[in-house]
Amino acid sequence: MVTNIYVTDLLRKFDKTIFGGDPVMYPNKNMDYKQKVKSLDWLAHNAVQLRVEKPAGFEYQAGDAVEIKVGDQDSGPFTMTNLPDESYLEFVIRIYPDHNGKTKAISKLSAGDEIEFTEPFGTFQEKEGAIFLAGGTGITPFLAIMRKMYEVGKLENSLLFFSNKTRKDLFLEKELRAMLGDRYQNVITEDKEDPEYYGEIDGDYLKNRIGDLSKPLFICGPPPFDKAMQEIAESIGIETNNMNLSS
Repeated sequence: MVTNIYVTDLLRKFDKTIFGGDPVMYPNKNMDYKQKVKSLDWLAHNAVQLRVEKPAGFEYQAGDAVEIKVGDQDSGPFTMTNLPDESYLEFVIRIYPDHNGKTKAISKLSAGDEIEFTEPFGTFQEKEGAIFLAGGTGITPFLAIMRKMYEVGKLENSLLFFSNKTRKDLFLEKELRAMLGDRYQNVITEDKEDPEYYGEIDGDYLKNRIGDLSKPLFICGPPPFDKAMQEIAESIGIETNNMNLSS
């Protein structure tokens, strides 16, 4: 499993079926850039915000990603979460310390350390009125897209359902609430004492909250989350061609 963007086959160059039917360019994993870390801040007990220097001439679209490599660890795909016109690159990354791999290495970075990364490649593309269905750090491809849509006044008809095991797994709540108001809803799946506990998202949950089932649906999370949400969406009448999937 890869982190943040759960693509099924990074060796394919183009795929016109995932990410809502738009052609996707997969990275060749050549580490074209080596840049210094500007800052690393913890957003939650298991999630960090990493900011790195932006290379001269580096261009990308909201929702794009790069492959990042730290030291001798394998590279992995991570989405830029800030807008392209900013002077740095920002990533929000879930840390898995028990895995002793790339995310643990990222969590130990400090200002001035160097990381390598590829040219950017496309993932999701903004669609007005979209319903965003995110599992954990599956929200990261949506952050820059929602920030851009909010900036230009196109987010008012969108909804965000953000699924996490417990409240301590949440991050960026204040910003998400400011952008979406009550159209941002947390779904807590394990802590039954939490006021936003629901358990695993099911058909009744989505059908009662989405309303217009013809709106574009963006789904991103771990592969089991993606598979379950696609099946549930289909079961309540959302057509496959309205789904924008990460795997």
